[in-house]
Amino acid sequence: MLFMLMIVAVAVAIALLLSYAHWNTFRPVIREVEMTLEKDGGFAELRIVQLSDLHMERQSISPARLTKAIADADPDMIVMTGDYLDNYKNLDKFMLYLDAIVAMQPKHGIWLVWGNHDHYLGDRIEDLGAMIRAKGVNVLENESSSILFGDKRLNIIGIDDFCLGKSDIPRSFRGVQDGINLVLSHDPNIVLEMEEHPFDLMLSGHLHGGQFKIPGAFKLFPMGELPKSNVISGAHNVLGKNIYISDGMGQAGLNVRLGTRPEITIHTLRSAA
Repeated sequence: MLFMLMIVAVAVAIALLLSYAHWNTFRPVIREVEMTLEKDGGFAELRIVQLSDLHMERQSISPARLTKAIADADPDMIVMTGDYLDNYKNLDKFMLYLDAIVAMQPKHGIWLVWGNHDHYLGDRIEDLGAMIRAKGVNVLENESSSILFGDKRLNIIGIDDFCLGKSDIPRSFRGVQDGINLVLSHDPNIVLEMEEHPFDLMLSGHLHGGQFKIPGAFKLFPMGELPKSNVISGAHNVLGKNIYISDGMGQAGLNVRLGTRPEITIHTLRSAA
């Protein structure tokens, strides 16, 4: 009888833990990050909303709630750093979210790169890219573009997914002119391959902040070299380069989060005085 009671108690505890972890997926954190760049003048301030890892297959935050968070942030630019869906049957759902994002009409546009899950679509990722571009969103596939903010050039360098070997770093930097370099790339581990390519800030996702934080999990299920050094979330300086790793909005595997919550990030960039 005692043994059965112990089994029931353990089962109840696990059920409660999973319920709490699922509840966390409905509770996004609006995280504000400020950074002063090491280059003189040109612009006073640039506000960027970063959305990462929407994972339509396991997404608990409604388009309306996302819209309100973005509107409250009043961004100059929106960037999306990969993993939107991995099953084409969720295309309509993703388009609902994309329409909500596009409706915000930030004055410096919306910029998007692919993650590893997006490439699970196979050749249909090309169809997805065409639909996204038709909405006026800039899709960067190992390429760069730029905007002028004040009298300074901001280079936006979009590198395809590193995890699946889709990245081409030299091609991404080809033609980049002097200015402030903002890199968008889903998997932050790519920073370890970028010693010869200068940038001021890289925005990434991929790691979900651990999602279900269990001590030593990244040693059992490695996701690159950075997690082995506990570089899985937030702002870091790696090899002298500034990176920010978003915890992302959605989940992979199970729709649960423990020790972390979904994240919408507001980056405020300022130039050095």
